Amino acid sequence: MVTMAEVFEVIVVSMRDAFLAVTVFVAAMIFLFSWLQYITAGKFVDIIRSNTRWQPVIGALMGITPGCGGAIVMMPMYARGYVTYGTVIATLIATLGDAAFVLIGAAVTDSAFIAPVLAVHFISFIIGISWGYLVDGMKITPRNPLGKYGPTFENNNPPRNLPENKNEDAKEILDDLGREDESGWGYFLLHQGYTVWWIVTALGLIFAVLLLVWSAQDADFTLEIDYNPFTLNGIITWIGLIGTSLSVILYVSQKNWISDDTEASIGDKLYSMRETMIHSASETAFVTFWVMSAYLIFEFSMLFSGMTEADIARYGDGFTAVILASFIGLIPGCGPQIIAITAYTKDLISFPALAANAISQDGDALFPLLVRHRAASIWATVHTTIPALIVGFSLMAFGVTF
Repeated sequence: MVTMAEVFEVIVVSMRDAFLAVTVFVAAMIFLFSWLQYITAGKFVDIIRSNTRWQPVIGALMGITPGCGGAIVMMPMYARGYVTYGTVIATLIATLGDAAFVLIGAAVTDSAFIAPVLAVHFISFIIGISWGYLVDGMKITPRNPLGKYGPTFENNNPPRNLPENKNEDAKEILDDLGREDESGWGYFLLHQGYTVWWIVTALGLIFAVLLLVWSAQDADFTLEIDYNPFTLNGIITWIGLIGTSLSVILYVSQKNWISDDTEASIGDKLYSMRETMIHSASETAFVTFWVMSAYLIFEFSMLFSGMTEADIARYGDGFTAVILASFIGLIPGCGPQIIAITAYTKDLISFPALAANAISQDGDALFPLLVRHRAASIWATVHTTIPALIVGFSLMAFGVTF
């Protein structure tokens, strides 16, 4: 019989661990990559427009950067006719969205994840480039989903490729991303409360690093639950609880339930360093919510079913897991993908399933494509799922695992 004390402990531990084991490291990485996007976005736009032959490669590079920002920037460029459909596919295959931060965070805290993190990014990058060139080579487009070997469908909103657009600079393209609506309590809460969130996160990062050091020095070291704020365990527990609570508040205030990055938020980040910090907080809060949700799902599943992680892991191997992971990738947004990736970090699904999900998922980039080009967004999910299944099954056949 499960007691309320056990349920409460699962919630507390999940909140604490989600913040100290994932959030604080994710926050640092999101801020770093957001800053890099802030200072280089215009250059990437200019480079990709002037190097048509290398567009799938550059698109894959934009996609492979952790987060959804690089991939989202590519979507209005396709709508304007500046990049090929193969470039879009290369970008979407390469991106792991915000789920990448979960993997990288796991590698920071456990060196055993370094190899699979590098491997899945390398595989996604190479498959993205290869499939992108294949799509362009076969003349595959939303209007010709089977390329030159299949039927041609009517396209009511083809990508623009007008002569007068040739002189547009990167700023005009980034302007197409839009800006956020500055009204509403969600906007106010995020823009006024992000400083408090960053202070708590900075403290959490310090203690998270110390926990890694203490664990390395003492193999028997364990972090106990303690609600006394005047003890070390108590301080760490409360930082974790407060940090996760603030993250949930920011997450709810934005009302972006399964996706965090929007064209407007990316547009704001690319024009303001302050907005970069603000939306880095929002993006990290989004990741925190879904990681905590994954923790709660796994822990409650074991608590109420009596199963162990080893029991659950038996269902995460085999062809069924690869197919399921690929189909989860069909769901737009980063939320469901974070749960899938978290399952791998807890040894609940196999590496082939991880790779299949990484290739199939499109992160938040599918939403702006859906708005601008519905046919492209629909066919893109199909054209990214096919290589996901092929790669997943191939990795299984050759026994590749980490």
